[in-house]
Amino acid sequence: MLSNLLGIEFEPTHPETTVVLADVAGPGRAALATLLAGIPGIALVGEVGDHETLESVLTETAPDVLVVDDRLLGGAPDGTTKVIVVGADDDPGFAVRAARLGALAWIPKDSADAMLPALLAGAL
Repeated sequence: MLSNLLGIEFEPTHPETTVVLADVAGPGRAALATLLAGIPGIALVGEVGDHETLESVLTETAPDVLVVDDRLLGGAPDGTTKVIVVGADDDPGFAVRAARLGALAWIPKDSADAMLPALLAGAL
């Protein structure tokens, strides 16, 4: 149950978008987690830093969106999870690889605060 500005309670008409965050760099993952936590309608359901944990968390949570560091990029998780790839290097080769694997988008980490909220809004 939520409240609007007048204090009237209501049920949201759209459920939250569930997101798993995968990043090998702890500080980078923490910064992205903080960013995601501030986006209305986003529920961060998992944070991981390695391939093995990523596979199990994806299976357990079946998120709407996977936000993944390009160093953890493997195959697409399944047919329903959208993938947004974030990269530390501004290398177009990573964007091409992400596109070939079916990612919705590839963005540089230093642009995530400006681009990620809009990408998540359009992901579903």
